[in-house]
Amino acid sequence: MNHADGLWRGLQLLLGLMGFWAVFLTIMFRLEKRTVSPYGEMGTSPFFGDPTGYGASWVTEAVRAGFVLLGWARDSRGSVYSCSYALLVSTDRTVFAVIGVGRVLKMPLQATWLHTPATDGRSFNSTDKQSGVRIDLSRNWTNQLAMEPSFPQLLRRHQEWLQTLRVVPHPFTANREFEEFKALRSDHFRSMERAGLIRFTDASATQFYYTFAGAAKTAIWGYLVGLARGLSQGAFPRSA
Repeated sequence: MNHADGLWRGLQLLLGLMGFWAVFLTIMFRLEKRTVSPYGEMGTSPFFGDPTGYGASWVTEAVRAGFVLLGWARDSRGSVYSCSYALLVSTDRTVFAVIGVGRVLKMPLQATWLHTPATDGRSFNSTDKQSGVRIDLSRNWTNQLAMEPSFPQLLRRHQEWLQTLRVVPHPFTANREFEEFKALRSDHFRSMERAGLIRFTDASATQFYYTFAGAAKTAIWGYLVGLARGLSQGAFPRSA
């Protein structure tokens, strides 16, 4: 086998793997029923423990950075999701932070999301883990993957990103931050419904399925973005 044949076979293998994952992820996206808001009962500590210490460390760093801890929410999606979420808000109420710990099936969850709503109705969020990225092709939400080792560094990357995009934040209302964050999520999924990406299962609009087109587009684009970010350590594409 000459060099050209080897390159061609390698390319065929790569394209075959990409095709397999695109089809597999499309099927998974299409079949899985999803929840608009996974945040259930509130407590003062993680409901399922925090064996790695990720949650305790990042919450401590967030509080030192001026964030107020609203509490820990239990994942409401059933026994498969043994997860807890620390909910915090910045002093100026322009950033709502969610720090998640636990397990989904047997896979560990350790991720942080920083959400900032903009005055134009869109929302911008940064996360430190690829597994925490949520692609929204309706463009209501825009995300950044910033694989930083601490909360202050993730916050700095988030703020620099917002400045680069010239985002004008729309602060949350004092003492209504959690309610408005849940409304922000609801508006996000309503935007996805209008774009034909999802269909709610009932009038309460608390659960949904991806449409076939929405599943295919989101799965394929999310896979390609994840691949590019994995190779570039999150640098490209910065916004998705």
